[in-house]
Amino acid sequence: MKLPVVFNNRYQLIKKIGEGGLAEVYQAQDMALGRMVAVKALRDQYTRDPSFLVNFHREAQSVARLSDPFIVAVYDFGQDEARPYIVFEWIPGSDLRTLLDEQKILSPNQVVEYGIQICSAVGTAHRAGLVHGDMKPGNILVTPNNQAKVTDFGLAKALGASAMDDGEVVWGTPAYFAPEQASGDRVLPATDVYAIGIILYEMLSGQLPFKGADDQEVARKQIYEAHIPIDQLNPSIPEPLARIVDAAMAKNVNERFLTADHLREALMAYKRGGLGIPSQHHSPIASVVGSPVQGQPSYTAPPPPPAYDNSYVSASQVSAQKKGGNKLGLIIIVFGVLVILAILTLIPIFVAVYATYLQGASLPIEAPSNQVEVPDLIGMDETVAQSALENMGLSLLVEGEEHHTTWPTSAIIRQSIDGGQRILHGDSVGVILSKGPIMVTIPDLMGMTTDEAEALLISLDLVPQKYEDWSVKTPGSVIRQDPPAGMEVEDRTLITLVVSSGSRVPIGVNFGQQVLLNAYEIPQEQFRIGDTINLTFFWKVIPAQTEDISLFVTLTTVHGGIVSEFSKPVETWNNDDIIVEAYQIPIPDTTASGDYQIRVTFFNSTGERLEILDVGRGQKDDIGDLILRPIQIIP
Repeated sequence: MKLPVVFNNRYQLIKKIGEGGLAEVYQAQDMALGRMVAVKALRDQYTRDPSFLVNFHREAQSVARLSDPFIVAVYDFGQDEARPYIVFEWIPGSDLRTLLDEQKILSPNQVVEYGIQICSAVGTAHRAGLVHGDMKPGNILVTPNNQAKVTDFGLAKALGASAMDDGEVVWGTPAYFAPEQASGDRVLPATDVYAIGIILYEMLSGQLPFKGADDQEVARKQIYEAHIPIDQLNPSIPEPLARIVDAAMAKNVNERFLTADHLREALMAYKRGGLGIPSQHHSPIASVVGSPVQGQPSYTAPPPPPAYDNSYVSASQVSAQKKGGNKLGLIIIVFGVLVILAILTLIPIFVAVYATYLQGASLPIEAPSNQVEVPDLIGMDETVAQSALENMGLSLLVEGEEHHTTWPTSAIIRQSIDGGQRILHGDSVGVILSKGPIMVTIPDLMGMTTDEAEALLISLDLVPQKYEDWSVKTPGSVIRQDPPAGMEVEDRTLITLVVSSGSRVPIGVNFGQQVLLNAYEIPQEQFRIGDTINLTFFWKVIPAQTEDISLFVTLTTVHGGIVSEFSKPVETWNNDDIIVEAYQIPIPDTTASGDYQIRVTFFNSTGERLEILDVGRGQKDDIGDLILRPIQIIP
């Protein structure tokens, strides 16, 4: 795309700042509000595929419902002609990948700060029922004031969804895969925790825990090989911080921190005490990880300083005491009486002040030794929570089940005793489990009108989204749907309807600043050998026609081999008139069945091809011919 370009008369694209397989990211100026933004635009080749359009729209919806200071905010979603785009908050600075490439290793304090901020962002997604799915340094932006912001929720999936896409390809980045992600199993909040653990590992050591000749080897190591403990690579790393990283990178999902919020709690506890373990007023790491962390050092308060021993006195002191003993004794007796009188006088005042203090505050009372602090169980799987409670001398009591839009089946959505409360050993904590979202069977919508299909989907609490595509079917009728009929999906799931726009194809192609092809019609998709292809073109002359030009239309193989053709001198066309002309291309009897293309071009009187200056919604080949919709020839 040649810059500068303005999307929808508002966003002026200034320069490209990044790109991926599906989209390109530009620095842009919001001309309406006078601020800098980032615009992520879907690549041209994917703008005609409804599945890519749906996924792109879902990314905008996913991020728009997340509000956190450490998430890059979504401002707008739109479409400029056929190209959809998302408008993001502009973050000056660079990303964490660039920072690591430059500095290699970051200080433990800086790593903990970034870790807390990253976990805050990802924890917000987890509480909204989403798993990021592609956490890596390249998706973490770093602002000039050293704040981390998470971006690119393009792969975000609902909790419990498969780690594979519809094409059986595992999404994500192998170097940061969790074992369950590399295996294609369902994704969980702990899947993101594993990736964050690797990011912490890389920031502290300057290297990845697993490397290989290719992605497959790296993914295999993620599943089967243990990482080298971070403090063995860098002995200067505090052991408690190293154990936090170990717990985040546990192969068994039940031995990891269950959500990014739980990992954040451990990092904040380390930051407060420098020990990596929450203080006595917070849950230990074992209560927020699926099972106890093996080898986790326990906190032991430092011994009090030795009391000063004033029993020793020197010989000179003894002599002095003997000389003035009687006089000193009298002074001490008088002083003692005065002190006692002063204390008796102050007692009523002290009692009044103390009573007033108790009305507004309570003194800390040491909890009985037979009590234990209840952990936060929200989001935990039933079996994991049961194991965690049993390790603390408590039991789990399932009090019921309810449908829930975000937490997967068997996850805890409420608990009878809030986290942080203290109860007796042997007591039970009641919980309500998720039955997962309400599931709806998608009906068969093929052939329905748009209004009929949308009304039916809305009645089933599904969300319709419509795109038009060329078809010989009745305009306005549904010709494709995604997901297909019969599939069970969650309520409020987005259902894509591809609706027939009829056989007319709007295209808008500019030939040499002389002729504009507004649209064309091909009345059918399949033809038989020996048939004639009927074409209708809707032309417009841009200036008044001043030279002789000829139209050439050819039927070719997909590789460009000519099967049949015709040419026609263009008669004088008046400026601004829409010229509708019909043409016929014969299909020779010797033609083999298969897929074919129709190509269009113009030549001037000297035999030079008119250059296609704007391909519009069309596609041109290597020599400059316009390629129309493919057709199929059958016996």
